[in-house]
This record gives sequence, C-alpha cells and structure tokens, in this order.
Amino acid sequence: MKQVITFHSYKGGTGKTTLATNLAALLAKNGKNVCIVDIDVYAPSLHAYFGDIVQNKIKNTLNDYIVGACGVDDLLVPVTPLPQLSDKGSQSGKIIGCFSSPKREDILKIEGVKEDKNRMNMLKRFINFREELIEKDDIDYIIMDSSPGIRFWAINALALSDIVFLTLKMGDMDIGGTKMIANEILAQFKEQGNTKYYLLLNRIAGYCIPSLQIGQSHSGHSESSRPTLTPVADDFVKKLASDTGIDVMTSIPCYCDIQFAQKEFLTVLLYPDHPFSQQIDHLKSLIEN
Repeated sequence: MKQVITFHSYKGGTGKTTLATNLAALLAKNGKNVCIVDIDVYAPSLHAYFGDIVQNKIKNTLNDYIVGACGVDDLLVPVTPLPQLSDKGSQSGKIIGCFSSPKREDILKIEGVKEDKNRMNMLKRFINFREELIEKDDIDYIIMDSSPGIRFWAINALALSDIVFLTLKMGDMDIGGTKMIANEILAQFKEQGNTKYYLLLNRIAGYCIPSLQIGQSHSGHSESSRPTLTPVADDFVKKLASDTGIDVMTSIPCYCDIQFAQKEFLTVLLYPDHPFSQQIDHLKSLIEN
C-alpha cells in the first residue's frame, strides 16, 4: 500500500533532510520507487543532496505548481541513476524529485498572499498535488521534507500524511517545541484522520563520544573500555512519549563525520557499512512492517 511519509521538526538543524534523503535512497536501492518532495518553501535544501546534474534538470518548482503555473508532471525530476553510484552499479528502484524554489520572489508568490480565497485555492492545489502523486502507478512511497515549526504549508502537509516523523535532538528547545506541536497542533489532526505520528530522536549522544581504553583510565589504573556517556536513557524516552502521547520510532546517534561534512552526501549509498546506514536500514524495516 502506497505511503506518504513526512519528516517534520519544531526547529531547524535536527537532520530531517538527511534522514529523508537517505531513507529514499535506501528504499530505491531495494527496489522501491520513491518520490521525494521538498516542501520547505522557506529554506529548501533537498536539491543539495543530489548534485549539479539533478539541479540543472529543475525547470519548475512546487512554488510554480501551487500558484497554478504548471502541472504535476512538469515538477517531477528524475534523480536516478545517481552519480554517487557510478562505480557501484545501479539501483533497482528509482527516485523522482520535486523541489521548492529558494528564490525570494518565488517564496513571496505563495507566502505573500493575504486573501483567504487565494490561499485556499493554493491549498486545494497542494492537496491535489498529493492525490495525483498517489495515483501514479510507478511510485511506491512519497517522502516529504517539511519546513520546521508551525507554518502554514508544513502543518497542512502533516494532515496529508500517512506517517509523520517528528524529528528532534536532545536539547531543551527541541524537546519543549516538540511537546508544544504534539499537544497543541497534532491533537487536532489525530481526531480528523488516520495519520500515525512517531518521535524520531536524532543526533543523540553516542557515536562521537570518546571512550576510555584499557590501561588509559584517568586514575592511571587499568580499566575496561567503556563510553563516557550513554545513549538516551530508557526512562527519558518513556517520559517524552508519555508527555507527548506519541511513541518513539527509533533513536539515531550523532555521527560527526556526517554532520560536519563540507558537502551533503548520501551515506547509505557511499558507505553502506557505516553505522548511520545501518540505522536507516532499521528505520526502513520499521516502516515496511
């Protein structure tokens, strides 16, 4: 059954675009056809993960479609075959991209509208966009990367999804904002539809925390290797789920070699044995089950 999956967050910097693109790439690598959509109309970044070849193919954007300047088929950009796989064979599935425009004038076309009638017409087109994608026989999954916060387009995207991942880091602002979204916004949607909501804890302490090696303890005594910090404690996860009323789907440790890389890249394709790739594979299995 076709699924619409949206990655959302209270604030930026939670890694939702990295998660969305890598999940799409792994699904395609395993034979699924995926349409990945950048609905962060305020600060789009999805295109950066696919390189100049794909970016040069973009002729129309979601902004154009919402204002009635083009049709759905005019938006869809073939992403695969990916340059990152040039020396590793091809994927059995495919990725189709739909991108938003970073240009100020294009953002103002849909955000500068004050009249309720015009805004409702744009919302109807956005809903129709989702329906047309679902009707396409060559798409198995639709993955949407939303803008953070409680902005108009992001919140409406949540209502159109089958699965929503509220992505957050372990900072007080992220946690507090996610609780607010869960309690004030999603509570309304839960009563209106069948969308499943999950917390996705990202960049938690783990991978980049140093360990004490045998024979190198601070006291000078021999000591078994152990981490100085542990991943998110079970009791904290349970409390967060209880406070929000939303189950935690999974927790992904921080990988500094990904977070602080100069350029965006698809880890699941370039480094399939990387611990992050294994985490995305786990996420994929949870979705498929």
